[in-house]
Amino acid sequence: MAKEKSCHKFIYKIPSKRLSQSDWKLSLPLQTAIKNKNDVVALGDSQLLRWICELNGIKDLDQEVRNTQSQIKHQKKLPKSEESKSKIKELYKKLYSLQYQKDYFCMIMNTKKDYLRANKGFTINQYSYRRLVGTNGGIKKSTITYIGSPIYEEIKKRMDNGRDLSKPLIPAKLEAYQALICSSSTPVSMPRIAIVKDCNVTFKEDVILIQDGNNDEPEMSRQKDYKINYCDSDGYGLMSPEYSRIVNKELSGDSSNENTISGINTRFAWTKGMLFTFDFKEFAKKVNHGDFTFQDAWGALRDVRDYDVLLTTSMVKLWDSYDSLEHFLECSYENHYEFSVSKTTPDRLEHARNANYQFLQTFELTDDELYQLCEPTIREIKDVLFDDWRKTIVFLKGMNLNELQSEQWEHDFVKALMIDKRMAEDPFVVGKIHSMIRKRIQMAAKGSIKLPGNFAMVCGDPYSLAQSIFGLPVTGLLKQGEVYHSYWKQRDVHEIACFRAPMTCHNNIRRRKVVHSNEMDYWYQYIQTGMILNSWDSTCDALNGADKDSDAFFTTNHPIIVKNTKNAPTIECVQKRADKVIPEESHLVQANLLAFGDEIGSTTNKITAMIELQAGFPKDSLEYQTLEYRIMCGQHYQQNSIDKAKGILSKPMPKHWYDKSACRALPENSEEEKAYKKICLEICASKKPYFMRYIYPELMADHKKYINDSNKKCIRMFQMPLEELKQNPAKTKEALEFLKYHQEGLPVGNEPCTVNRICWLFEQEFQDVLQKQRTSSAFDYSILKSGAPYSKRDYKKIEKIKGEYDLDVKHYQQQAKTQRLDKDEVSMNRTLLIQKFKAACEAICPNEKELCDILLDMCYTTNKSKQFVWDICGETMINNLLKKNDYVVNYPVLTEGHGEFEYAGESFIMNQRKQREDEES
Repeated sequence: MAKEKSCHKFIYKIPSKRLSQSDWKLSLPLQTAIKNKNDVVALGDSQLLRWICELNGIKDLDQEVRNTQSQIKHQKKLPKSEESKSKIKELYKKLYSLQYQKDYFCMIMNTKKDYLRANKGFTINQYSYRRLVGTNGGIKKSTITYIGSPIYEEIKKRMDNGRDLSKPLIPAKLEAYQALICSSSTPVSMPRIAIVKDCNVTFKEDVILIQDGNNDEPEMSRQKDYKINYCDSDGYGLMSPEYSRIVNKELSGDSSNENTISGINTRFAWTKGMLFTFDFKEFAKKVNHGDFTFQDAWGALRDVRDYDVLLTTSMVKLWDSYDSLEHFLECSYENHYEFSVSKTTPDRLEHARNANYQFLQTFELTDDELYQLCEPTIREIKDVLFDDWRKTIVFLKGMNLNELQSEQWEHDFVKALMIDKRMAEDPFVVGKIHSMIRKRIQMAAKGSIKLPGNFAMVCGDPYSLAQSIFGLPVTGLLKQGEVYHSYWKQRDVHEIACFRAPMTCHNNIRRRKVVHSNEMDYWYQYIQTGMILNSWDSTCDALNGADKDSDAFFTTNHPIIVKNTKNAPTIECVQKRADKVIPEESHLVQANLLAFGDEIGSTTNKITAMIELQAGFPKDSLEYQTLEYRIMCGQHYQQNSIDKAKGILSKPMPKHWYDKSACRALPENSEEEKAYKKICLEICASKKPYFMRYIYPELMADHKKYINDSNKKCIRMFQMPLEELKQNPAKTKEALEFLKYHQEGLPVGNEPCTVNRICWLFEQEFQDVLQKQRTSSAFDYSILKSGAPYSKRDYKKIEKIKGEYDLDVKHYQQQAKTQRLDKDEVSMNRTLLIQKFKAACEAICPNEKELCDILLDMCYTTNKSKQFVWDICGETMINNLLKKNDYVVNYPVLTEGHGEFEYAGESFIMNQRKQREDEES
């Protein structure tokens, strides 16, 4: 059983205009904020939240939350009474007061003026706040973190952690380093820490150099034997196998677990980066001839046997603001920093993952290659359309189910189907499955097709780092162009293609040889689910400036992908550097203002539009070549967007590259200028590609409306539909003119680029599924019921709550799409939303069996959404099904050879697990 996760906490997150309208003295009671749609958001645990609890005298908040949740669970099993209603209301009130973190507040800035005013101070419920920090994720959404004034000074002191305050720094970087205390993390045992210098190497490669030019457009040059100074350990260090086992035991919650973990992403004072498991003590014994001494970052001699982890200077961001290792650790302990883990490498890697449009968009594929690439995804979707409940489970839960996972399976409609196959007739389940199939088709239509392979976190060559630590010549075990990847080694794969988003052009993809030897297998034995890169090529630079602080590469051995991957020269973007100052609060505020907003996504979209447009021109044309230059320069503008957040002022992408109005405004005083203006108008990337309709709902709506309007107009003018007119061989001059203007007016680009072709293929294959809704036959929902009588009065009251729920869920879904929230944020906030409605329902009917039957009768006797009953009473319904099915759960297991059924080219058998009655939710 895994270590219990920290319980969800929540905070207020409010737009600045609300504060401004209240004269910066907002009154917002907790119960009102919870009822409102957007006022509270959930947070994962972090160093900052742990400090807040400590300073407020709360010793074990998570345990208190769990105890309260257990008491609520107990109350729900008791007969309904006025006393139980009162008690459950009281318990939910206590739960919310425990989860709400008053001292942590986020403000979304509507204007820069609001931001400057907010920093002068404001109150919420008469409690005052001060600006603390802008996190990387928050800044992109113009959101700043504030802290309660009573604890501000102590938190600020701990954040500074005794650093040398007179040391000049780049303000934006200091802000990013300070924001590490806000990262979600889980504390683990404090290791014995040493800090070592990074492993730096030098090599030469042919590259494409891009930098800001004297005019609006960048300068691009091809450099032969370009000297690259490379930090091979950028963002990672080493941990001993012994410490790796300790961490794995703690995170897994299994004290008998003797396995090591490949790597952990760490947090400590000023610290961010990966620790990969490598036996550096054995290295000292065998390779360094028994000499265990090494120099730390400050030059002090130390014995490696005294340490569990070796952090590198690229991991400990302000290591040089301290006099020594002892000084750094003394300050860190004094300020109550915990050594914690933000994420880990997985126990095992997947066999297949979905690609994305960025990975595929620069490939030049024949029609046959394109179909071969998409065929496994097409087959997978078609397999699940034939209503075999067993295949449906594989589609919904994945191919690698096993009994060990069964305790963690959610109490949702999929588990219900695994208990009782009659659930396949449930209209809710039918609708959910059809919705997920439609979503899968739509994902595939935007390039999310299944490929053999997986994502793995990358590290440099730990052998090279160990050589560097002990002062040996750095050679590493891997040569240029090679990688060590245990997953592919075990499958006897010798060549793979590597990808990492965001991408701009084919230069961002690398084909690499998978190698191994007895020596590599020995020294890399603990890194089973990581990917080890060599120290002698620019793979990380090529993959858009990756580093090793938990960046992951997608790798595949798909023959079509590997064959068509060209190792084009790496693009090296010449970076500017921001000025260092002795940072004051005003510098940090100014750095936030410069970094508000996220231009990386929009820059990437413009590049994708250029790639789509390029597909409409011959390769030897000036238009094609000019677009090729602009596409490659896209990486430079992505880097400029990142630099902006660091306080570096860089030139933006020329507007006439993507805006027709800017093209028309270009000068035409000479023949050369006229020719340039003409070509700019022809290659202006002003439209998103056709496939992006499946990414942006508003684009889909615009396109559908345009097509419908054009079709009506076409019927009026030519007495035939638009598609028929396109196919008509005897087009009149008027018809040709109409089609020309129709094409020019399309709100999306329609050129045959690779991902548009993938999109058209899936639309053609699944046109009926995309256009039609599936319905189910009659379903006897009594198999889900508890059989408990209930009050009609309770029914009426809860019916009103369901109306509020429907509105809130719809609003949140729209908000999540608009703000493009990541799945973890969506999941946490949805959990909080459900808790709110559970509390409201259980305050009316605290008995879980009665409540379950009320909601089943409410939701299953109409055609309206049944999600409400599954959100509020899912566990109760699962328990009811278990009782009626002898507590047996059925699940498909992948098997070699002939199985009971096949899905997506694999064979499966059905297994059963008998769930003990005391395992009931």
